[in-house]
Amino acid sequence: MELIDKYIHEVTRRLSQKDRAAIALELKATIEDMLPSDYTEKDIKEALVKLGDPAVLAKTYQDKPMYLIGPIYFQSYISLLKTIVPIAMTIALIAFVIDFAFSYEGDEALLMVVLKLVGNGIGMMLEVAIQVFFWLTLIFAFLERFAKEPKEEILTGLQKWTLDDLNKVQLTTKHKSISKYAFFGSLVWTAIWVSIYFNADRLIGVYVNREEDLIFKYPTFNQQILNDFWILIVIIAVLGIALSLYKRIQGQWSKKVVIFQTFYELIATAVLIIIITRPNIIESEFTKYLLNFIDMQEDRFVLLIVLATIVISIITAAFSIKDAVSRTKM
Repeated sequence: MELIDKYIHEVTRRLSQKDRAAIALELKATIEDMLPSDYTEKDIKEALVKLGDPAVLAKTYQDKPMYLIGPIYFQSYISLLKTIVPIAMTIALIAFVIDFAFSYEGDEALLMVVLKLVGNGIGMMLEVAIQVFFWLTLIFAFLERFAKEPKEEILTGLQKWTLDDLNKVQLTTKHKSISKYAFFGSLVWTAIWVSIYFNADRLIGVYVNREEDLIFKYPTFNQQILNDFWILIVIIAVLGIALSLYKRIQGQWSKKVVIFQTFYELIATAVLIIIITRPNIIESEFTKYLLNFIDMQEDRFVLLIVLATIVISIITAAFSIKDAVSRTKM
């Protein structure tokens, strides 16, 4: 029965959401009618081979006309869009972060900078996505009208479909699936923290209210020390982007995704601990200002900040890894 479920999944995933349930029932009934009463796994395989490639069978259920790009190219068009658009958006975001991180000279409050990062970052990604969508659609529309009809193997894959392909299929459940919004969210988050990191001396610290406006007064971290670890930060950012892309490509939680997630969390936490434990990482002006409101020795207060940062980072990483592992077991 698992082979039947996988075959139905391969057919229905290519159809619109509203039609999947009805077509799945219809297809299951068709397959059962093709089987003898005391069928074996061999009978199931013979029936599925008769039905043929799920991608080709799915086309028979697509009754909506595709005027710009017809059924011959439509599946390849959608597959390329799903692959190229995330990669193009990622490259655009990386370029935006590099430009912002090293050219920012403003003095706005942290909240305003974050809002600007989110707004401009999303705007740039959407602009690139629209450009990719336009040019890819134009190319396929041209192929639809002027190119010769390609072979079936080119449309459905690099090689002809066989029953053994079902062994590579993993049935996706709601809890195991990875939302595409998580991909974009993680990209935007990477853009935010990288930009803030390289401008921490102008963004993270004490703000004072002056003439109904927030003025940045004392930075929390020593920017020179932060800059000394720029290579590690770039590595963490690249790993984070690679993890996001890998999740988007896989589409669901698996052991490989969990291993990648765990590796990333451990490396990122280790780097954070290395940086936060550097001597003089916390600016003395920042601690002295806060000690006006807290009765505590400066060394003890700095130690408390460092320990709190380490504990929070470890707990956050542990919860992230635990959540990833639990999703693979659902």
